[in-house]
Amino acid sequence: MNQKYTAVLLLALLAAAEASTFKKVIPSTLLAEGKNWDGLGLRADVNEYIDRTISQIVPFMKTHGLDPMDLPEVVEGFEVRPILITYSAWLKIHDGYMTGLVNVARSGDQRVNYFANMLRIRLQFQFTNLEFVYRYLVQVMNIGPTGGIVGSLDRFQIVFDLLIDFNNDELHLQEFSINDIGRLRVRLTGNILTDWLVNPVIRVFTSIFDNTIIRAVEVNIQSGIQDALDFININVKEIVQSIENFGN
Repeated sequence: MNQKYTAVLLLALLAAAEASTFKKVIPSTLLAEGKNWDGLGLRADVNEYIDRTISQIVPFMKTHGLDPMDLPEVVEGFEVRPILITYSAWLKIHDGYMTGLVNVARSGDQRVNYFANMLRIRLQFQFTNLEFVYRYLVQVMNIGPTGGIVGSLDRFQIVFDLLIDFNNDELHLQEFSINDIGRLRVRLTGNILTDWLVNPVIRVFTSIFDNTIIRAVEVNIQSGIQDALDFININVKEIVQSIENFGN
C-alpha cells in the first residue's frame, strides 16, 4: 500500500482493528443480553490504544506538508483615522505558514461503535501551541511599511468521524471540523509601525484569521483525509483484510 495515503488514517484504522476485538473485551454476559449504548449497537472505548499510537501520525504530518503548512495570501482593506481625516488602507499578508500540528494529544474519550455491519469511529484530537507566521505589507498615505506578523494560538480541536461499511467495503468521512478554537495572540516583527497603525493592522489580521486562515487549515487537513479515503476505497479489500487479520 502507498504509505503516503494510508498513514493519515493510521489511527482510525488502528482503532478499527482494536474495535474488531471488542467482543472479546466486553463481558460476554452483556453481549448475551443484547445490550447496546446510545442506540448505536455495541460500543468500545479505545483511549489507551489511541494514546499508544497517536505519535505515529506525527512523521506523516512532517513529511507531507501539514507541519509546516502553507497558508494563503490575503489582501484586506481597512480604514484608519490618525488625526481628523479618515484614510483608506490595505493589508497584504503573504508567505504564510503554520506550525504546531505535531503537538497533538487525545481530547476526551475515543469510541468505536458497531451496528448493522458498520463500524463508526469518532476521534477527537487537540493541537496546542500553534503559530501562524506571515510577511506583511501595509499601504496607506503613500507609505508601505513591511514586516512580519505572528499569530500564536493556544489550541484547537478537530473532530474526525469515520464510517467503515462492511456491507460494501467502503469508508466514508461522516464529519470533520475544527472547533474549540482558543485565544489568538498577535505580535508584529521587523519594522515598527506608527502607533496609529498597530491596532488597526492587528484587528484586520485577527479578522482574516477568523474568517480565512482557520478555514484554510480545516480545508487542507480535510482534503488530506479525503484523498486518503479515496485511495483506500480503491484498495479497500486489502485494508479491510488487514484490519480483520489484525483483530484475530
